[in-house]
Parts: sequence; C-alpha cells; structure tokens
Amino acid sequence: MSDKITKSPQIRFAGFTDAWEQWKLGDMLKEFSIKTKTENEYPVLSSTNSGMEIRNGRVSGTSNLGYKIIEDGDLVLSPQNLWLGNINVNDIGKGLVSPSYKTFKFVDLDSQFIEPQLRLPRMMEEYKNASTQGASVVRRNLELESFYQIPIRVPSWKEQKKIGSFSKQLDDTITLHQRELELLKDTKKSLLQKMFPKDGSNVPEIRFAGFTDAWEQRRLGELYIERKERGDDSLQILSVSIHHGVSNEELDSNTLGKKVRRSEDKSLYKHVYYGDLVLNMMRAWQGSIGVVKSEGMVSPAYITATPSSELYPLFMDYCLRRVETISQIDNLSYGVTDFRKRLYWDSFINVICEIPSIPEQKMITDFFTHLDNLITLHQRELNSLKNLKKSLLQQMFI
Repeated sequence: MSDKITKSPQIRFAGFTDAWEQWKLGDMLKEFSIKTKTENEYPVLSSTNSGMEIRNGRVSGTSNLGYKIIEDGDLVLSPQNLWLGNINVNDIGKGLVSPSYKTFKFVDLDSQFIEPQLRLPRMMEEYKNASTQGASVVRRNLELESFYQIPIRVPSWKEQKKIGSFSKQLDDTITLHQRELELLKDTKKSLLQKMFPKDGSNVPEIRFAGFTDAWEQRRLGELYIERKERGDDSLQILSVSIHHGVSNEELDSNTLGKKVRRSEDKSLYKHVYYGDLVLNMMRAWQGSIGVVKSEGMVSPAYITATPSSELYPLFMDYCLRRVETISQIDNLSYGVTDFRKRLYWDSFINVICEIPSIPEQKMITDFFTHLDNLITLHQRELNSLKNLKKSLLQQMFI
C-alpha cells in the first residue's frame, strides 16, 4: 500500500482539509459466498442497472437453493453487465441473489459513501476496460484481477460518513418526489376510469355537481372530418407519441414514434390547427394519438382530422387516450403482425366515444389539465433533483 496517491475533490464539507488517498478496489473489498440450504429462506433479490429489486417476493419461480445470502450494505455486481452499471449496494435487507452475481463486503469503507462513486461515468469506463468481450458486443466478462486493480480515492472515515449521509438524504428526497409523482399519475389513471362512463353505462361514476344529463355514444366519423391541408416551412414541426400525445418534441425509439429529421423534405407535411386530431397509423393501437394544442405541421404519414362544433377539442385528448378507447383502436387495427398493425381512416371513424355536453366536456378538460400541470411540475422538480445530485456527486468525488 506504499503507492497510495493523495488528492482532494472540488466540493467538501467544512472542516475537512486532509487529502484523499488513492487505493485499489481490491484493498477495500472482500469477496464472500454464503449459500442458502433452505428453499425460500429469504426474499429473492435482483441486481439491475438501476438498483436492487425484490424479485417476486419469496418465490422466484424456480428453486433458489444454493443462492447467495446477502445483507444490508453488501456489494452486488453482475460480471457480465458491470460495465453497463449493474453494480449496487444492497439497501433492501437480508435476501438471496443468484450465484451468478459476485458479492463483497467492504473493508474500512462506508457503503453509503462508496456507492455513488462506484456508479460514476469514470468508473463505468474502468469496468469496461477490466472486462473482455463475450459472445456479443453487449456481453462482456469481468476479469476479477483487473477489477481489483481499479483505483479508488477515499477520505477519512468521518468524511466518508458525512458524504454518505448527504448522498442518502438526497436519495431519500428523490424517492419521496418519485412516489409523489407516481401517486399523481395513479390518481389520474383512476379518475379517468371513474369520470367517464364504462360497462355500457351512459353516466360516469364520479361527476361534477350540476350535470345530470346522460352522455351520448358517438362514432368518431360523426365528430371529425379528415384534413389534408399542406403545411409550409414557417410552421413548427409536431409529432405524436404514446407518452406525450401531440408535441413539438423530436421522437426517438423510446417514444415509439417516427423521429423527425429537421433537414428532410417537408413539402408534403400536413398543416394542423389547435384542436385538430393527429394519429400515427402504425402506433395508434398503442396510444400514439392526440389533440393539437398549438398550430404546426406533421408528417404526411399521420392521419389528421378537424373536429365538429359539438366538441370542446381538448376533451378528446383525454377521451381518446383512455384504456377503453385504445382497446377499441387496437381491435380496429389490422396487419399480419402487431408490428405491422395499422389504423386506417375507414376504421378510425367507427371508434365509439361517450360524449357529454360541451360545458361538462370543458369542466372535465380543465380538471385534467390542472392535474397534468401538477404532474409536469413534479416531474420537473424530480429531474432537477436528479441533475443536482449528479452535478454535486461529480464534484464531491475525485
């Protein structure tokens, strides 16, 4: 250990001035393998690129005899996926993991302090260099001796505890915001079920005071007229996606929509106005449908339609993206495989929606718009916290 190197991070807590010492991972880790001799002795856990997870409680679907027993604070990693981020400190409690994982105890190292450092981009590159390519580019096999040689910088125990506690507090705050966001999303999902008629009823389960009239079943062919007006280069380019409806965001594989290249020919693009409907023929059965909120133009591959005077346009953004409506669209879409399924205009016009009076449409729309704004606000706060954590940790470690 005579070859240790000293250095200090950019940001430190007050009172700490000693340089950090550089060691090797092999100096700070001790591999262990304690195996269970009893079926389902503890919950079966899984290490993923995003953290530790409980896998089906105590039942994994196959025998877990011979699985490794781990405790809080133990390090778990996948030798084949380490370079992709599959390295975690167990924070769930005593459990079992597959014997394919490598498991370690820390030596003179605080687990809450070290986990963020083990997941820094710099470390991912180190893991990649310590692995050899396997059967495919994605599958790389960790060479344990090379892993043990990876340098790691460590402060005093007292400073480790301070940084670890701070990191844990950040994680707890992020988790709290994540739960609040999920609660809002679940609330919206539940209310979409209860504030629209279902099971053949013509009135919803929950309704605003003052509205008593029955809702009417209408075919979309009665409510929309197909629009094929050409756009021009002065208009913003809009897209429609499963998760966001119609927006000016460029799409990628994660949104399951066609990515718009800004340089491609736009002479055939369609002009759309506030309240118009846009749907992706190939993805409508998955929810790629929505209402335009600001004027623009869309790909000629999309179906576009303008609403009748019987609609408060944005109401349909919620009506059409409900599970029940998407199920109808799925049934009316056809193709050789799911990948090739398409919803054509002649089928789209036969989708049935329950429609209340325009004042009630507006009331419902305003309510869900407010809920969406709350969800967006919470999402932004969550993203800000994650970015703050990322920025701080990059400066609090070397």
